[in-house]
Amino acid sequence: MSIPNILSRLRRRAGAGTNDDRGVTLAEMAVTTGILSAVMAIFTTGVVQLFQAGNKNQMVALTQSQLNTAFLRLDRELRYAAGIGPVHPVGGGGSSVEYVNTETATGTPECAQLHLNAAGGTLRRQVWPQGTKPQNRWTVLASEVNVAKSSFTLLPLTENTGFQRLRIQLVVTTSPGPGRTEATTDITFTALNSTRGTDPTTVCPEART
Repeated sequence: MSIPNILSRLRRRAGAGTNDDRGVTLAEMAVTTGILSAVMAIFTTGVVQLFQAGNKNQMVALTQSQLNTAFLRLDRELRYAAGIGPVHPVGGGGSSVEYVNTETATGTPECAQLHLNAAGGTLRRQVWPQGTKPQNRWTVLASEVNVAKSSFTLLPLTENTGFQRLRIQLVVTTSPGPGRTEATTDITFTALNSTRGTDPTTVCPEART
């Protein structure tokens, strides 16, 4: 028996008078309750999925915003780098790459090192005056980095490109939970102050000794 038929019977019996104590059967009530429970379960599932999708989209947007901020900062430095060093592995996992900037506010050339830190799951950076030893003073540019999927690549020179180019592939994971997902950024930076004759091994070698 359908819900409209049961409701119709209830209305008829409710208007039949106060002395009429007839009602619906237990079976009819069980069927009605079961149907309403199924409807509520479907509705609740839809609402939960809607909120989960909204939270996932929000976390992806926040993660992508973090990546964009980090890469905008790197773009200002790598664009005017005078040289980029070789990509090399680091003890404990991950990899590093160095670059040097000669056009600084103080006029003193500065070396910078980017490090994909496997232990902390971060992309971090440190800066020091060229010719001195780095002091291990790091600034985190991005957190929750999947270091196994991220990489630095010093691209080879071509006939048409005499500048050094550094490709950075960064995969960042959103916060833990059912909606956990990854955001990927793949950008190639061109060091406009480098030349075809720039030897990567001479760029900030103190960071590799």
